[in-house]
Amino acid sequence: MSVWEKLTAVPREVVMTLVVLAMIIPAIRPLGLPILTGDMSRAWYNTVEQLPEGSVVLFDIGYGSGGYPSLGPGNIAAFHQMFEKNLKLVIMATALEGTMMYPLIMEEVKPEENYGAVYGEDYVFLGYIAGEQTAMAGVLGDLKSLVSTDYQGTPISQLPLLENINGADDFALVAYLTTAGGVAEGWVYQAYSQYNKPLLGGCLSMMTTSIKPYYDSGQLLGLMDGIKGAADLEFLTGHPGDAIVSSDILSFTQTLVLVFIAIGNISFWMTRKTKEEES
Repeated sequence: MSVWEKLTAVPREVVMTLVVLAMIIPAIRPLGLPILTGDMSRAWYNTVEQLPEGSVVLFDIGYGSGGYPSLGPGNIAAFHQMFEKNLKLVIMATALEGTMMYPLIMEEVKPEENYGAVYGEDYVFLGYIAGEQTAMAGVLGDLKSLVSTDYQGTPISQLPLLENINGADDFALVAYLTTAGGVAEGWVYQAYSQYNKPLLGGCLSMMTTSIKPYYDSGQLLGLMDGIKGAADLEFLTGHPGDAIVSSDILSFTQTLVLVFIAIGNISFWMTRKTKEEES
């Protein structure tokens, strides 16, 4: 049996074992394989980079545990960038489970330890505000009439960051990550259409086709496209995390599969050519 024939006869178990190893290795030890960042993710990153230090950002955690694997890594990367830029964050949740996602995110970002940020002065979490567009309109219209305390029950009057924040005019940027189409479009209607505020959005990849037109029209200045967008932002901010790991696994396994396909085709034609020459 020739070398080419042996290659075409490699047992399926060997191939599958190599593919599994290609998934396990990057998960244990991320390879940091280069990625091509998308225009929408770079636009998100550049928009934040251009904000003056001390600018106030309204950020909506509009997803729960089901959306965390796709949107959580991007949320973490986004907060890293914003705290590094010394921006002020007013964080809210239009998703009920957003209140459970918040501590997971902050545990990874560690704003006090990594950036010297002080709760109440540099960032505040308002908690879950029901009503989707009603909540958005309330926060942007008259925040203090809608919210009297933060998520921990501290009165708004005792939080220095919120002392001079009353509504849309006091936010330099609005950003959201969500798994809900109503929330994604709602922020466009309430923040951009109503107040012409600079707006960044993020959603699950399956939602991108319906949300991207807002980016194309300029209503969204940047769009984080699920786990791919999260990996882009991790790469751009220099804070690799779970999204980069997922990207490594995908890149490594797909490259290996392509190699197998190439070897299989070359072996098939070389074997066929050899048999034709012998006959």
